Amino acid sequence: MGLPRSSYVKDGEIGVYHCFTRCVRRAFLSGFDPVTGRDFSHRKAWILNRLHFLAGIFAIDVCAYAIMDNHYHSVLRTRPDLVQSWTDLEVAARWLTLCPNYHCKKHLQDAPTDQQISALASDSHRIAQLRKRLSSISWFMGRLNEFIARQANIEDNLKGRFWESRFKCRPLLDLAAIAACMVYVDLNPIRAGLAPTPELSDFTSIQQRIRSWHSQMPAQDFRPSEIMQLQICNPKPSPSHPSHSWLCPIQLDANYRGILQMTDTEYFILVDSSGRILHSGKRGAIDPDLLPILQRFGINPDTWLDTISQFESRFHLAAGAFSSLRTFAHQLGKRWLAGFSAARIAFSDPPLDPA
Repeated sequence: MGLPRSSYVKDGEIGVYHCFTRCVRRAFLSGFDPVTGRDFSHRKAWILNRLHFLAGIFAIDVCAYAIMDNHYHSVLRTRPDLVQSWTDLEVAARWLTLCPNYHCKKHLQDAPTDQQISALASDSHRIAQLRKRLSSISWFMGRLNEFIARQANIEDNLKGRFWESRFKCRPLLDLAAIAACMVYVDLNPIRAGLAPTPELSDFTSIQQRIRSWHSQMPAQDFRPSEIMQLQICNPKPSPSHPSHSWLCPIQLDANYRGILQMTDTEYFILVDSSGRILHSGKRGAIDPDLLPILQRFGINPDTWLDTISQFESRFHLAAGAFSSLRTFAHQLGKRWLAGFSAARIAFSDPPLDPA
C-alpha cells in the first residue's frame, strides 16, 4: 500500500524532488505517434514554455527537465524560504497572473490591475494560504499538467485523461542523489537512442544550459577541447526556447542559489562523459576526469553508469545514500524501504549535506 504524499512532501520545508508523468497508456501523445502517423512534437514546446512560465510564478526552482515523446521528467526544489520574503502585494500579483479572477478571463493577456492586486493583498488569511500554494510541488505540477491536458484535448477535440495518473514524486535526500538524478534526467534522450550527445538532446535542460553557456563565451576564447570534450553544434539559443536564466544555476552558493557543489563545466563534463559511454554501449573504464567529481559527492564510480541508467527502477519512494534513506524511513515509521540495497551499492556514507 502506498503512502500519502503528504507524509514525505512537507509544506514549509525546502526539498528536492524528482517528478515525472506519463501519457495515458504510454501513447505517443507528445511526439510522433507511429500508430496514427500524427506528429505531436509541438506539444513538447507547450510543456517547456509552461515550465518557464510557472518557474517565474512559483517559489520553486526547476533544476533539470527532459521532455520525451510519451512522458517527461523534472527535478524541482521547493523554496518556502523564498516565498516568505515576498510582500503581500507580490504574492497577490503572482497568484492573479497564474489564476486571473473569473471576470478577467476574457482578457488573459492583460496583467492584473493594481486594484485587483490590492484587493487580494488585503485578505491576510487568503494571502497566507497562497504563500503555501506558491511553494507547493502539488500546485506547481497540477497547474502544469492540467494546462497541457486541456490544450491537447482542445486540439484533438476529445475529452478524458491525457496523463496516465497523478504525477510521481520522489524525494532526493542528499547531493549524491540530486547529482545522479539530474544526470539521469538529462541523459534520457541518449539512453532512448534519440540523440548521440547532450547538446543534440532536444527539450532537455542540459541542451539549454550548453547553448546558453556557449552563447556567453567570447568566440576567440572558446576552446572546447581545453574546457570540456563537447562538440557544440548549435551555439545560438533557439527562438522557440526560453533563455536558460530561468533554470536553477548549477553551482551552489552561500545564498542558496544553485543546486550542486560543482561548476557548470564540471557538470557538463559529468553529463557528456557519461552520455558518450551510454551511447556507445561499451561499459569501459570511467573517464579519469569524472573520478574526483564522483568521489567528492560520495558516488561509487564502479556503479555510476548503472546508477544513472537504472535510477528510476532502483529507487522508488526516495533516493539517497543508505544513511539518508534510513533516516527517511525512520521519519515515516518504517524499518525498511525499497532502495536500501541500491543505495549501499551506488553511494557511500556520509553524503554531502544538500544545504
